[in-house]
Amino acid sequence: LCFLDISATLQNRNPNYKVLSEIADECFMPLSYGGGVKNLEQVKKIFGLGFEKIIINTAATINSKLIPKIVNLYGSQSVVGSIDVKKTLFGSKRVFTHSGINKTNLNPLEWAVNLENMGVGEILLTSINHEGRWAGYDYDLIKMITNNVNIPVIANGGCGSIEHIDKVLNNCGAQAAALGSLVVYQKQNMGVLINFPDKLLLKQII
Repeated sequence: LCFLDISATLQNRNPNYKVLSEIADECFMPLSYGGGVKNLEQVKKIFGLGFEKIIINTAATINSKLIPKIVNLYGSQSVVGSIDVKKTLFGSKRVFTHSGINKTNLNPLEWAVNLENMGVGEILLTSINHEGRWAGYDYDLIKMITNNVNIPVIANGGCGSIEHIDKVLNNCGAQAAALGSLVVYQKQNMGVLINFPDKLLLKQII
């Protein structure tokens, strides 16, 4: 279960440790967290609450030493490198930070390889252009990354059906598929109704 506080970095505030503590007390499954993490002290506190993985996005582009420090202390399996990708006005894909607000000059593939070299154990790959559309993942982007790194890639952004999960896991090389709106809303642009795909269908594609 992945928790991303997408406004923490923008607001330059610490993670909400109180909420994270309450979550850890109630959820009996592996937990990961990202948002506003920029130093080792915060990481230690989050792990101390019971979270097993830390997700690093913006901070990795600012402080190249942060991920190696975390890996040295907790191991690669504890760190997920998060990459947010968006198309520019000219059609090229670039890495964006600060919840998709700030465009960098980083090429997604080069940055993925760089994160792997820093020591992350997984990559959370998000296509901002596909988020909320329910039209499927950015399959070309995912294939490009999975073909060039040797660590698991979690596909994120755009899932709207079981078929999308099937395609990204079995045809694109992703090791995991992240789901957001699909398990919350009845349908696209409709009200909240906590929902989850049939377990039998999921077993068939996994």
